[in-house]
Amino acid sequence: MSNVFTSNPIVLDTFSAIIDVASAIGLPSGHSFKLESIEWQTPTTLTHICVITDAASGNDIFNETCTTANQSVIKYFRGTLIKNLYIAASGVSSGKVLITLCKE
Repeated sequence: MSNVFTSNPIVLDTFSAIIDVASAIGLPSGHSFKLESIEWQTPTTLTHICVITDAASGNDIFNETCTTANQSVIKYFRGTLIKNLYIAASGVSSGKVLITLCKE
């Protein structure tokens, strides 16, 4: 499978390159989103990581380490305005990321 930016939730499963979510969906880099949740699905190995920031070398929005293999981790934002979503090429070790935006 490949990353899907045209759905809600946005589904990311390929992390071999930098992901700038705003740019990927055709918006200016740095565009803000009202975020409902981020879910890291089924990380496969203990100590694997998932780090999502608001810009390159920016503030952490989601920063988790796998403590139980194949157990998903979800964080709710409930409409919090986030300045972009950015994942470095090494930002997700395994699994899939679902980003749910608030419906406007």
